[in-house]
Amino acid sequence: MTGEEMNDHIKNLYYINQSVEQLLKNKHYSSEVKQSAINLRKSMQPCLAEFKQSAAQLKTLLQAGFDDLDHAEDVWHSKPKIARVATDEIWEQLEQLRKHHCGIRLLGSQCKKEAVKQAQAFWKKILGPIEAKWFVGKGSQAPKIIGKDNKNNFIMEIRNVVASQFQETIKIIKKSLDIIYKKLANLHLDYVLQYVIFLDKRAKDKARTRINLILNEINAKFRSLILHSPCQSRNLLEFNNPFKPAVQFLLNLNYNDIDWQHFCRFKKEVHTKIIEVINTIIEDRINLAIKSIDQVILFYTDFLERQYRYQQETAQQRNAEKAWIDQQRQQLERVSSSIDAILAAPEF
Repeated sequence: MTGEEMNDHIKNLYYINQSVEQLLKNKHYSSEVKQSAINLRKSMQPCLAEFKQSAAQLKTLLQAGFDDLDHAEDVWHSKPKIARVATDEIWEQLEQLRKHHCGIRLLGSQCKKEAVKQAQAFWKKILGPIEAKWFVGKGSQAPKIIGKDNKNNFIMEIRNVVASQFQETIKIIKKSLDIIYKKLANLHLDYVLQYVIFLDKRAKDKARTRINLILNEINAKFRSLILHSPCQSRNLLEFNNPFKPAVQFLLNLNYNDIDWQHFCRFKKEVHTKIIEVINTIIEDRINLAIKSIDQVILFYTDFLERQYRYQQETAQQRNAEKAWIDQQRQQLERVSSSIDAILAAPEF
């Protein structure tokens, strides 16, 4: 029901109310008819209230239409600004981004390989003295099995080397991430923000939010080793040493003695965890970098596509679009005025 139709119904209700007032003033009507007239007026009051309530709801719903027309006009005003933007720098940025898209992935693979190599070399270096002391010493002086009396001292040394390995692994990963981050920073992903300002307000807010989210995530994740991955039961480097289970294995043995086989298993578990931690964290950051580059490329290509379309528009087409927007606004304002009249109608 339109505002004008509702106004017609409101007018009919007021005609009924006026007729009731005239009847009540006329002494020629019986008291029974006058009572019926009073009852009729009471019956019409909820109808008026219902019309007003519906009008209030329509007023709220109508605002969405005005918002859409405001957006359409905002887009209309943004078109010539986008059409006039010089795009030489955009094309240069796109060329750089596409060129380094695969390069970032290759750099990540190289960083993972080198990081694993360094971490494993460090593990081998700090574990050598432990092996020489407890398992493969000269002659028969070093025991092949660590008994109950020596177990606590052995475990203490193991804890120390594992702690050293943990700190060294963190240092190696951070160095690798720093290399990748510097490469990513050289791509100047934030340059895209200088083109966001030419968009209409709705598209501008959406694009700025998305780009800032990407830039903030890059800064945060390349400065932190914490993983926020649903496939990880616990973050690899958040609270616990990732090599703790390997040490726990030696501590929780049901035997009093630790032999060479137990030690070899321990070494292998730490070795495997080194690879897992390094590969998981660096791969996570590489995926973020690739996703971020993709998002910026997508914005640039969309911007250029818009610009091309807007440059093809004629003055006649632009005038027709503006005329249509103005016409729809007039129609909505007419409906809005009718609704305002209903809301302003006095009670009876």
